[in-house]
Amino acid sequence: VSSFMAAHLRYRNPHLSVADQDAYYAEIAQVAERLGARNVPRTRQAVADYLQAMRPQLRCDERSREVVSVLLAAPAPSRLAKPVASLMMQAGIGLLPQWASDLLELTPAPFKARLVDLGIDSTAPVLRWAMRDSSLHRAKRRVGVA
Repeated sequence: VSSFMAAHLRYRNPHLSVADQDAYYAEIAQVAERLGARNVPRTRQAVADYLQAMRPQLRCDERSREVVSVLLAAPAPSRLAKPVASLMMQAGIGLLPQWASDLLELTPAPFKARLVDLGIDSTAPVLRWAMRDSSLHRAKRRVGVA
């Protein structure tokens, strides 16, 4: 959830207020609780505190590296989608907290990170356009939110 927020802040709306971020976390917490989770953080600060508290329990081992390898080698749905899939994967790596990318040895060079950001900035509008008739958008229109 915090990674979705990080992506939104980086690629969509870097000026989203703390109050709106807290509202997002509170809404998502309700979903998590309905699915059975307990003590779910409900604010940006509570999420940051939770992640910081979990850090000592996290480790990078052979299994972690295997998961990273599988994710990085995952096939795209088509040859045409492969460049976009690779770009999205690199953007995801770029959203990792510095301590996590250091742990996983996935810290991109600043120049490469900037190229990924530029790629997302130019690709995202096309993807949003392509998704304009997604189930989410149809549902929003149906309930008068769009």
